[in-house]
Amino acid sequence: MAKIYAPPLKGVFIQAIISILVAGALLMLGGCEPTDDLSPRAVQGVFDMRDHSLSAGETVNLDGEWEFYWDQLLTPDNFISGSSKPEMTGYFLMHRAWNKFNLNGKRLGGTGQATFRLRLLPNRPAGRIHLRLFDIHEAYRLWANGKLIAQSGVPGRSAETEVPGGSLKLAEIEFQSRPVELVLQVSNHHFRIGGVPEPIRIALPGTLETIRARDWGIALFFAGCMLIMGIYHFVLYLFRKRDKAPLYFSLYCLLVVSYSVTSNTSQWVASAILPWWNPVIMENFSLTCFVIWASLLFRFLETLYPNEFHHKLVYFLDAKIVIFFFMMGFAPGVPLYWFIALCLVQMMIYAGYYLHRLLLCVKRGRSGALFLLAGLSSQFFVGLNDTLTHMGIIKSTYLAEPAVCFFVLTQSLALAQRFSASFDSVEHLSLELESKNISLCGEIKERNRLERKVVETSEEERRRISHELHDGLCQQLTGARLRSSALAHKFKDSDDAQTLIDLADLLKESTDDAYKTARGLWPIEHDASMPGPSLNDLLRGIAKSTDINVTFDKQSHCKKCLNPNMTKLYRIAQEALTNAAKHSKAQNIRLTLHCHGNGQVKLSVQDDGIGRKAAGTMHGGLGMSIMAHRAKLINAELRIENDPQGGTVVTCVAPCSVHELSRINQNGNENE
Repeated sequence: MAKIYAPPLKGVFIQAIISILVAGALLMLGGCEPTDDLSPRAVQGVFDMRDHSLSAGETVNLDGEWEFYWDQLLTPDNFISGSSKPEMTGYFLMHRAWNKFNLNGKRLGGTGQATFRLRLLPNRPAGRIHLRLFDIHEAYRLWANGKLIAQSGVPGRSAETEVPGGSLKLAEIEFQSRPVELVLQVSNHHFRIGGVPEPIRIALPGTLETIRARDWGIALFFAGCMLIMGIYHFVLYLFRKRDKAPLYFSLYCLLVVSYSVTSNTSQWVASAILPWWNPVIMENFSLTCFVIWASLLFRFLETLYPNEFHHKLVYFLDAKIVIFFFMMGFAPGVPLYWFIALCLVQMMIYAGYYLHRLLLCVKRGRSGALFLLAGLSSQFFVGLNDTLTHMGIIKSTYLAEPAVCFFVLTQSLALAQRFSASFDSVEHLSLELESKNISLCGEIKERNRLERKVVETSEEERRRISHELHDGLCQQLTGARLRSSALAHKFKDSDDAQTLIDLADLLKESTDDAYKTARGLWPIEHDASMPGPSLNDLLRGIAKSTDINVTFDKQSHCKKCLNPNMTKLYRIAQEALTNAAKHSKAQNIRLTLHCHGNGQVKLSVQDDGIGRKAAGTMHGGLGMSIMAHRAKLINAELRIENDPQGGTVVTCVAPCSVHELSRINQNGNENE
């Protein structure tokens, strides 16, 4: 196996620490909301802008002291002179949740309803300004000089009468030579905190629209990047389904995309594309994506580094999903949002665990771990920023989208590093495999050469023994038989004459057996100049010993066969005929040997017996293995098949290299 390079531990930790600090510093600095001490602020319900002229592209937050009427849903009519004036609870310091407001020594709860009132003193007698309201939980109405200019949901005094709906609203205010009276009616009976957590901003016409378009464009850009990466990783999974890491990361990206475009982190950009989408359903959808993606992220990391991440921890994340759906069905509203807050805390705990495990991966030299560490470090700081912002502890902006996009980028770099390491390993293994294949091919060639040499040596030994039997033992036995016959004739009148005759007969039988053995060891088809059995002799012997009707069909293109493979074909025929005679219970056996001059010689042994299955030779024995081995040595095709009419057919088709060479030479001469 190729060894993957692991950087020195000291350098690894320095890079890891730098990555964490840089990512955290950039994201935290980017998340801090700038403040301007020179901007005007409301004092005792009056926002005086007479000394502050709005410039193009400038926005001003209507922060400061607003009149606060707790537990009252008032309208502009309630403040008309001549009517009974409502009792003011106090001055509320915008912008923040009313959970921090002290009433009679006690802090207000998250749920309830209230009215805020502010008198705005413009810097000119007449004109128009635009106003922005964002992320007010859960329903509100805003009037300017008695005219309803913005509404989200329907405020109510209970969860049953309230219709929640988060949204981003841009409204226009016209003023004519008098102050602008703003009356903001807010109710919250579903979220865990109430009030106005985000600043209410004013600007010249066009400025807020430009900012909204810019923010939505950035949100869609990040969502598009994550969508592309999600589709890309899903395609990677389709190409290699046994690796589940791309699938988990693909689903993670798609859930993050769905969450970002349907939540307040992107200012509900989905509402610009799908204005008919119910805000409550959109909110529940975004929360569902938020709860599920943590489980997929853990599975992704655990699949990449199974030895460093503890698999059982994923069960807690899965249990969180089950609890979320249960609460969505049976405990919606405030309890559900408190559970979401707990999920944020759990996410931070898991983020710390991820960083610890990835540091261990970096220490062990795991491929891509350093990039993932940098990406998840940004996730950690952003999660901390968004959690504190969501809980109202700090005033910042949500940075989930750029942080996730940065994490996707680092994951892509990690994936590229892993692929590069894999390709290096594959290239190294390919070179090793190529070298081993070359060596193996050489060994196979050498083994085949030795096998052929063994067979040739065996056949040569057969030929030598055949010659020695024919020229030696057979001649001596013949001489001894003739001598015995001569002695029997000479002493025919003696008592030993019959003994000599019997001896002569015994010597004759021994001579015949010796000749048969000599002919069987070296077939005549291979060397016609030498005495030995032909296929005809082989068939006659089988017919004589078994009473089976044996026929032979021989068609030869050449008068004298010089094919060097005839010895192997003879042995294959010998084995096939022996098996047919011994096992098939056949009445007829047909042997064919055809060579039509097409570069092939075909040998076939066909019987009409009971077949291999009935004979118990379906899987073959040593004889069939020997036949297959002999056929392989001469590059022949051996087939053993059942005859449709019953019996077995053994076919061997071998190349006729002698005729093929002569045919090539003839063609070459003709071309010349």
